[in-house]
Amino acid sequence: MAFIELNHVTFTYPNSSEPAILDLSLKIEKGKFVVLIGPSGSGKSTLLKLLKKEIKPHGSFSGEILFQGKPQEEMNGLSSQIGYVFQDPENQVVADDVLHEMVFGLENIGLSTNEMRNRVAEMVNFFGAESLLDRKTHELSGGKKQQINLASVLLMQPDVLLLDEPTAQLDPVSAREFLDMLKRLNEEFGMTIIIAEHRLEEVFTLADRILMMDHGQMQMEGEPKSVLTKLWDSPFKTFVPSIPSLFFSLNGKGSVPLTVKEGRSWTEQETLFIHPNHQNKGSNPDKDEVIKVKNLFYRYDRKADDVLKELNFSLRKKDFYALLGGNGSGKSTFLKVLCGLFKPEQGKIFFHDKQVKSWKNNEFTKRIGYLPQNPKLFFIQDTVEMEMKDTIEKWGLTNEEEKDVLIEKLGIAHLVKSHPYDLSGGELQKSAMACILLRKPEILLLDEPTKGLDPLSKENLADILHDLRSDGVTIIMSTHDIEFAAQHASKCGMMFQGTITSEETPENFFKGNFFYSTMIQRLFRHIPDYSLITVEEVLKQCAPVEPLRR
Repeated sequence: MAFIELNHVTFTYPNSSEPAILDLSLKIEKGKFVVLIGPSGSGKSTLLKLLKKEIKPHGSFSGEILFQGKPQEEMNGLSSQIGYVFQDPENQVVADDVLHEMVFGLENIGLSTNEMRNRVAEMVNFFGAESLLDRKTHELSGGKKQQINLASVLLMQPDVLLLDEPTAQLDPVSAREFLDMLKRLNEEFGMTIIIAEHRLEEVFTLADRILMMDHGQMQMEGEPKSVLTKLWDSPFKTFVPSIPSLFFSLNGKGSVPLTVKEGRSWTEQETLFIHPNHQNKGSNPDKDEVIKVKNLFYRYDRKADDVLKELNFSLRKKDFYALLGGNGSGKSTFLKVLCGLFKPEQGKIFFHDKQVKSWKNNEFTKRIGYLPQNPKLFFIQDTVEMEMKDTIEKWGLTNEEEKDVLIEKLGIAHLVKSHPYDLSGGELQKSAMACILLRKPEILLLDEPTKGLDPLSKENLADILHDLRSDGVTIIMSTHDIEFAAQHASKCGMMFQGTITSEETPENFFKGNFFYSTMIQRLFRHIPDYSLITVEEVLKQCAPVEPLRR
């Protein structure tokens, strides 16, 4: 008997003409590690919410959901047996400070004080969150909030853990640690884990089973290596991670490699030889300097420590700068200071060699576009279309045709009549981006723009950003997406303890790193002087081969 079973489940949101889940039947065995993949809006988040009846969305539902053979509605105590981690950490925070946030669920189930202390102490030590216990939750970065949400759910010791893109706002080190912890929970405690995730490089190696969704239906399912082979010969080819992608592209023989270890074994058997290619995507020093920051300091409170300190930074026209660093290192704060949302305690910011505070009548803010980490903060209207019209009116824009072009380019035509809060994380990101690009900003500040985006949407975003650069737009992006930064940035910087500690072209930046590096760089890091970091760069150095048909 299946542990979780769905029989002919169909679900449609109110005022929606298309079902989010369509005639879906599925069985999940107890203790399995299941990964849900698929395009943004394919129904992954809806499916997860349907499995937890306390947050089951409103709408038209048909079919049945069974737990251990019993209908979901008849099961008591499921709230503590099934833990859920939301895609947006803001949706889960209920308390003002971290300690109360962590014990909130434990208090609700009536645990004794001693038992609560034991559980919290164990979890805090595991997460290394001792320094956060007395912090206010609103002061935490998005990534730190997500870590606290994860810890709070695990304190309940659930039998089933449902996670909706839990690593989207975590830095590479924190994401790896958390995914490793999930694997331990699965293997050592038999916890059933169902996770929707776009960070495919890591989760494919952990999964027992992959479920590929699109348009509310199951497109593919099976163990990871068999699903990868099917994906490669499908319209969803971009969902194949870099090491398997290299394997397929080079007509690899044998078992599909998922990990660096398996990849090296394959390359050694194939005696793969690649001439290093020392490309340089660095910024052109002859271009105009559009932004310059000198000795910048910022703190949220006079009694608090500096979030930004002694920060110096410069950017030239048409650069694409990727800012990386750990959660809480100051990346989001820096972008907010640059766009004028926060005023620095000390230091100077220059725009075209003129100090920002000298610009009059919002001339600076008109020429800079900012996409926040939480795009919900961007929307004040009831639909995406109304938000775009409001943007046109607010900024005195005259070209209405640009709106239709952006809608088509971003693939959001089916979303314009929707309320922003009804959209998935990826759909929300794209809709907010459309509103920003209507203004045709000279500088674009993007805070985690690929968060919540599937690989297809990332490709579309990359095309848009490259077109913008060709038109003279300068881009600064804070990100945890190593692969995206390596492929598309012209320059990368590392933020640590409120300052930028290193800056290099992607090839040089990622070359010596362990965690902040691409899977391809890790695959070939044992080769002296090897500097290629993406699949595309490797393939350029190999003899052409016929594409593999499997």
